[in-house]
Amino acid sequence: MEINYLAVVVAALSGFAVGAVWYGPLLGKQWMAVTGIKAADIADSNFPRIYGVTLLMSVVAAVVLEQLVKRFDANTVREGATLGALLWLGFIVTVRVTEAMFNRTSMRLVLIDSGYRLIWAVVMGIILAVWH
Repeated sequence: MEINYLAVVVAALSGFAVGAVWYGPLLGKQWMAVTGIKAADIADSNFPRIYGVTLLMSVVAAVVLEQLVKRFDANTVREGATLGALLWLGFIVTVRVTEAMFNRTSMRLVLIDSGYRLIWAVVMGIILAVWH
């Protein structure tokens, strides 16, 4: 199947926009308290690599989601949002909760991170469904 590269890049970058709000003014302080990360840690030289890998993973996710959007012929905001939400429910939150149980990760962190991933998947689904 063909790939709409511009839509994929915009969808992938949307995660950064959502994340800037989610982990910034909305839940940034709570996330830092749960993880123990300090504001100074974010300025660490390792963060550019983290953001680079994050962008790459977001592009991969956007390509896969775009293929599913096409396969399921999702063409509306509702269809794109639904597909993103279903993928989140079936694969993202289930994996995060399971990992948290075995790794003894805080469920508060799981809620914060999974909430972000829900918005991320829904926004990507919408972008990819309506952008032809």
